[in-house]
Amino acid sequence: MADNDPESLAKLEQLKRAYALEYEMVRATATFEHALLRPLFILNGGALVAYLALFGALNRSTDTLASLDFSWGQFAVYLWLAGLLVATLAAYLGAQSQFEFRKQRGREADHAEIERGIRSGSALDMATEGAKRGAQAVCARRAAIAAGLLSILLFMAGFWPAFQSINSR
Repeated sequence: MADNDPESLAKLEQLKRAYALEYEMVRATATFEHALLRPLFILNGGALVAYLALFGALNRSTDTLASLDFSWGQFAVYLWLAGLLVATLAAYLGAQSQFEFRKQRGREADHAEIERGIRSGSALDMATEGAKRGAQAVCARRAAIAAGLLSILLFMAGFWPAFQSINSR
């Protein structure tokens, strides 16, 4: 392939546009997933900190009309801690999904280079590897979504024992 061959230059420009599009798509997807995962940590961690701060403040003052019964409150704490752990799992699975999608895009780029004659190799092998990586990425993304939903459910489930732990004297 000659460096100044118009056909080669056109193929190269087409490949550059495809790479730029793939880069932007992966970057936008990662940004979107990070924005969705952040509230899981804020909800569960914030509820845990707020509850423990309330527990500490009410236990320090003896002249208060209300106190917290930690036998009930410990269930809320455990649920919110579990929510934080599941949110961490969701973040890991989301990152794993992104890595697999990136590997899939790499195999697709290799496949495109082989089809355009820029690179040598087996186009079938690259297509097969890309499909395998894509299936793994979709599986990791679904697991991340399920873990995120479970984290939200644990956050909401923690409210009942937290409210039950507030006793009036």
